[in-house]
Amino acid sequence: MKDNNVSGRYAKALYLLTEKLAAKGTDTLVPELERTLEDLKALAELVKPGSKAGAFLTNPQVSPAEKRRVLSVALKGRAMRTVEVFGDLLLRKKRLNLMVEIAHDFETLVERAKGLQRAQVVSAVPLTPAELDRLRGELERTTGKKITITTQVDPALVGGAYVRIGDRVVDRSVTTLLQAIANKLYEVSV
Repeated sequence: MKDNNVSGRYAKALYLLTEKLAAKGTDTLVPELERTLEDLKALAELVKPGSKAGAFLTNPQVSPAEKRRVLSVALKGRAMRTVEVFGDLLLRKKRLNLMVEIAHDFETLVERAKGLQRAQVVSAVPLTPAELDRLRGELERTTGKKITITTQVDPALVGGAYVRIGDRVVDRSVTTLLQAIANKLYEVSV
């Protein structure tokens, strides 16, 4: 089981470092965050489980010094210095297996810095572009933020949909509504 709290802490630490370095330099925060995110995603792709580099870097028969050397050579000149150092840290702490989750958590932090919020919509049938636009408009009006929507289809919902924004869930699926009715019927004594 992956520990999302650990990946979130690493993502937050990299975010704070990037923020601090952007404040020291002449760069503005959002472009610096976006460049870091691109390099982080590339690193996640490089070391993901099942890849040759991922297998090499997690092989217990390879010495830690050799792993660090290979990772350094692979990233040198291809990634920002902060991402190079961050990758080395993850390697030393044996946390490269969390790279995909860290990149996802970092992306969420970057979206938040840009004033965006991600909403996941699960519906029984695919939503039309008009329905998505109407839903996006309503969510933006409700949250006061710009919303990016990811969609998923789950026929088990029978009808309706549910929306997850951060830790909030709005569930208007037919399955949930039928379950609520069933629970009320069980509570009624005859």
